[in-house]
Amino acid sequence: MNNKLPEFYTLGPLPEINLGFITLPTYYLIISITYCLSILWFYKRCESRNLPQKNAMDIGLIVLFSGFIGARLFHIIFEFPSHYWQHPIEVFYFWQGGFVFYGGFLVAYAFSFLYARNLKLTFWLWHDTLAPVLAFGYAMGRVACFLVGCCYGKVCDLPWAVPLKQVHVASEHVSTLLRHPTQLYAIGIELIILMFLLWYEKRRPKLGNVFLCWVALHSLGRITMETFRDDHRGAHYFDLSISTIISILLIILTSYLLFSRNKKVA
Repeated sequence: MNNKLPEFYTLGPLPEINLGFITLPTYYLIISITYCLSILWFYKRCESRNLPQKNAMDIGLIVLFSGFIGARLFHIIFEFPSHYWQHPIEVFYFWQGGFVFYGGFLVAYAFSFLYARNLKLTFWLWHDTLAPVLAFGYAMGRVACFLVGCCYGKVCDLPWAVPLKQVHVASEHVSTLLRHPTQLYAIGIELIILMFLLWYEKRRPKLGNVFLCWVALHSLGRITMETFRDDHRGAHYFDLSISTIISILLIILTSYLLFSRNKKVA
């Protein structure tokens, strides 16, 4: 198991935005804008479905804080556990990056689930209301990844390969390599999923189907993206990354729920 920090890091086309009097980190700027747009859209979707806006804001805050903690914890536990064990103070150096989407999603879902259950909210209706917002938020998040150069792909010579600067930590030597634009793959797949969800929900499917379809389709897209990625993502099991394993389990779970909930009663 290799838990050492990578010997190099990559730089995307726009890691920072320099306004002259201030320099803004592109990743956190886009993530902040994405969250604001997502919570606004979620609020409007709740309003159109006569769902309490107070609960929408509460869920938004739960997702913000628990998702942040979960994403950070998954990075620490699964990607570089030995490093953080030796340098525990760096657990709090979140501005240096280090977040895992599935960690944020699973922890945020757990806390939102407990909140909804405790208040006896209309369970699947809230899920379906949130599903397209999650697809939008994920796609926008990958825009941030592309601009800063994280979650990069394998070296290739395809016509659509993108040049990324590779900076070696020890020598600070900079080289440029052509790589798969895995972030753009993820954005394209997720936007297609988003369009499908918006179309599908107009057909008034059984409550819960929109959310379950998003989880299944997102997981399939994630497996595709993982196939082309080349950044360090922690230990592999059966030659599969943690995110790929989680995706497979989610596909199995959601497929079972979709088929069992929608099969015709003889």
